Amino acid sequence: MSKRGVLARAMPGPRGFPRGSARANRSGQMEFLMHQTWKACLLLAAAVGMTVPSATADEPAGKSTSEPPGVELDDAAQPLVPVRPRSSGDEDRVRALALFAAARVAEQKQDYPRALRNYERALRFDPAAVPALREIVPLAFNLDRQAEAVRYALILAEREPTDPVLLRRLGSYLTEDGEPERALKFYEKAAALQAGEKPSANQVLLWMEIGRLDFVLKKYDQSAHYFGEVFKALERPAEYGLDATMQKALLGKAELTYQLIAESFLEAGRPAEALLAFEKSNQAKADEALRAYNLARIDAKQKQPAQALAKLETYFGTHSASQGTGPYHLFAELLKELGQSDQLLSRLEKIRSDDPDNMPLGYFLAQRYRQAGQLDKAEPIYAGLLERHKTRPPVEAFQGLLEIYRQQKDAAQLLLTLGEAVGRTSNLEPLGDAGKALLADTEMTKAVLANAAGQLEADPSKLSYGARVASGLVAAELKDFPAANTFFDLALKAEPSKAPEALVTWGLALFVANQFADAAKVFQRGLDEAVLPVNNPTLHFYLAGALEMAGRTDEAIVAARKAAELQPDSPRFGSRVAWIQYHAKRYEVARQSYQALIDKFDKVQDPADAREVLRDARLVLSNLCVIEGKLSESEEWLEQVLDEFPEDIGALNDLGYVWADAGKHLERALQMIQRAVGHEPKNMAYRDSLGWVLFRLGRFPEAIAELKAAAAVEEPDGVILDHLGEALYKSGDTAAAVDAWSRAAQSFEKHADTEKAKPILDKISRAQNPPVKN
Repeated sequence: MSKRGVLARAMPGPRGFPRGSARANRSGQMEFLMHQTWKACLLLAAAVGMTVPSATADEPAGKSTSEPPGVELDDAAQPLVPVRPRSSGDEDRVRALALFAAARVAEQKQDYPRALRNYERALRFDPAAVPALREIVPLAFNLDRQAEAVRYALILAEREPTDPVLLRRLGSYLTEDGEPERALKFYEKAAALQAGEKPSANQVLLWMEIGRLDFVLKKYDQSAHYFGEVFKALERPAEYGLDATMQKALLGKAELTYQLIAESFLEAGRPAEALLAFEKSNQAKADEALRAYNLARIDAKQKQPAQALAKLETYFGTHSASQGTGPYHLFAELLKELGQSDQLLSRLEKIRSDDPDNMPLGYFLAQRYRQAGQLDKAEPIYAGLLERHKTRPPVEAFQGLLEIYRQQKDAAQLLLTLGEAVGRTSNLEPLGDAGKALLADTEMTKAVLANAAGQLEADPSKLSYGARVASGLVAAELKDFPAANTFFDLALKAEPSKAPEALVTWGLALFVANQFADAAKVFQRGLDEAVLPVNNPTLHFYLAGALEMAGRTDEAIVAARKAAELQPDSPRFGSRVAWIQYHAKRYEVARQSYQALIDKFDKVQDPADAREVLRDARLVLSNLCVIEGKLSESEEWLEQVLDEFPEDIGALNDLGYVWADAGKHLERALQMIQRAVGHEPKNMAYRDSLGWVLFRLGRFPEAIAELKAAAAVEEPDGVILDHLGEALYKSGDTAAAVDAWSRAAQSFEKHADTEKAKPILDKISRAQNPPVKN
């Protein structure tokens, strides 16, 4: 079962009932209840001077109705006179109540999408509204919006951790989703809820998960504590309700589970318990080499280096490579403790003479030779590793050789090694730090290219396909694009069968280097030569991006439409046309294209990236509305993003900023923007938003501090400087305000944005020439 399916089973059933059910057929009661709820909602709205919101996912932004047809109030609502003026927070809570009431009505009418949206917005205006959260989760699952349901379930579990089963399943979901720290918190809350209960199999399973996550997060003391409880339960299974089936489920591969438990004990400084667990691992699956290594580690932990060394020698005698370089690192540490570090290389050489095919041993010895400056001894070991393991050559050997040849300034060998590595991967990324160090060494990279050019002139047949691609990539990094193009072209001639990967590598290398016109030629060549099947959209997609960046928008749109035509069910490919139009500032058609994209794919839930594409589309539509001065529509698009992705940092910041700029919902806007800044404190746009909402709240010293931080970059944005000027002026520092505004005007003029510069210049004039008071 998928992880979302497991989660769905943990959730309470939906509030809604299918048409035709006994509950739904109580039409008279339902109509009366709906009428009364709507009356209460409308009376509340009239009293506070607002309308009942009802925008749904099925309606365009900005369209809503305030009441259902046929509803009339018995008495005209009269505004209430407040004892004290309501704060922004009070207004938000009242709005949340109205949204909650509207959601109830929609749910009673079985309009579940509308109900879900209104519950979500009620929560946004009042984050403490846990009742709304309780409604959102089952409704979202009922509508088959699994990912959306899980996002809110996580929020619910954090705010109201009362269901240990749900907490555990959410912890499992987060673990699979790569969020171990957050997962651990859910598991710990589940454990706290079960504290004091009679020990059970479920608790033991929970302890096992907490122990694993603590170990992954290097919280070894906590990990050892929970694994200790698990170990105790396994020793006395009847007391914990662990039958044979549960024990098997708990242990999985028993040798690996006990090994993990022992590792935790060892790291936590509990060697006696580690020994017991290691022995359990060996009983589950005998492994002489591993047992010897584990015993050596325990001796080392107990400061018994001589005994540890003797057991380590037993491990070496088995010629095992199963524990990687770990045993050799321990060997070096033990010799150091015994004052015998000078024997390390000679003793490693002796071990390797008896076990020449051991890859971890060879790599460790070569590394030590390099550290000792004995490059002539390290080089043949790395080369031998590549020779012995041709089918799966270790990338560490390539990295080691690159470092050696760079230090030896051997351009020919560098080119040969690069060719072998790149010939397998078509890029330089796997070479890691060694590759980066080479690219940073301009002298050697030029020497490599010169060597490649020399080989081509002397005997082209000796320069491999990989060496030609590598030379092209290196030349592109050096911004020698004519050379890069030459080497890639020659690579295609050397291996015509590898044309698809070579052309994509070539085109992307040029694109990343901002050589968009040349990149477009490369992608077009791939299409002209039909290197991919005619129904493959990849080259059309890349070509569209390159053409647009080269300023050829009409041609880019043609290519993008072709890609979308070849992959009609892909929102990602379908969004390319809209992005091109937006980038080209063809805002009206971009708006239409993004709207059409949402209309086509908005009910698609899988694959997951479909929802991400539509989220991005709504963010762009929001920005387009800001450009066009349609701020209410901009808010609506951002609201829709946050309905589905309630913790989206960018949308929280953007909506908070729009609200701050409009001077409404300021307290809620502040909280939202603070979350964004807390997540990305170095994001200057977020710091500007925080400064601006503080300004709107009249907290000028704090606003100035944030806006100065946002402007503390080499070329601050004109809008940030304008905001800083406003805050300084309001605080009474006219000279500093004029300085900030002057820099803002210069920034706008530099980017030919005279429309934004003019009002700034007017502010400067008014500040320097204030009106004379009569």
